[in-house]
Amino acid sequence: MLAPKRILVAERDAQTRGRLTSALRASGYATSEAGTGRDALRAVQMERPDLVLAGVVLPDIGGRDLARVLESNGHSEPVKCVVVAGPGSRCDGHADVGPEHHTVRWTHVDEVVTFVNAMFDLSEDRDPACLSQPLSVGSVRIDPERMSVVVDGKPVELTRKEFHFLHVLALNSERTCTRDELKRLVWGDEAGVIGRTVDVLVSRLRGKLLATTGREVVETVRGIGYRFVA
Repeated sequence: MLAPKRILVAERDAQTRGRLTSALRASGYATSEAGTGRDALRAVQMERPDLVLAGVVLPDIGGRDLARVLESNGHSEPVKCVVVAGPGSRCDGHADVGPEHHTVRWTHVDEVVTFVNAMFDLSEDRDPACLSQPLSVGSVRIDPERMSVVVDGKPVELTRKEFHFLHVLALNSERTCTRDELKRLVWGDEAGVIGRTVDVLVSRLRGKLLATTGREVVETVRGIGYRFVA
């Protein structure tokens, strides 16, 4: 299992900050918090996070200005910083803000989790060849070439979509996958993937796993998505 990515949430509103950090922790990330720009800069020096999520407006510095400072602070590897704007945030999009400082607008925390997950995609930490190689996580064995799944030594018969879904979760076993992310990774550009499509597939998958092994392998993370349980 990979070490969790470290994310610093810099947001002046304590409630919003708590919502974001809770969702990110539930998704498998290590988090820390800062309520001001100065606190964020100190935390970066102490922790060197993999990513900083900065609110549009902080008590002492704007999120975009914080991003500029972090990406030009003299470190050999600049700290990646993304400006996030939650419900009620004002974003006027200054003309001097380059594409690297774009603002991610969100209304629900799972949109932020989906965005962060996309930033730390499989391709960043794994050889693409792993997508076709047998995978073992705990007592679960998955063979993509044979499309076979064995749990606790018992084979489980799955449809192609069910297999692909479980394989994606297993490849991302260090974190939670959101529903939107799973739609993208499992169904791609297929039409007709609406509403509760993911939930229906999970229900079928869980039924087969329970009937064969008597235990859960897919866990629901309420309000976020699903996590693989080894």
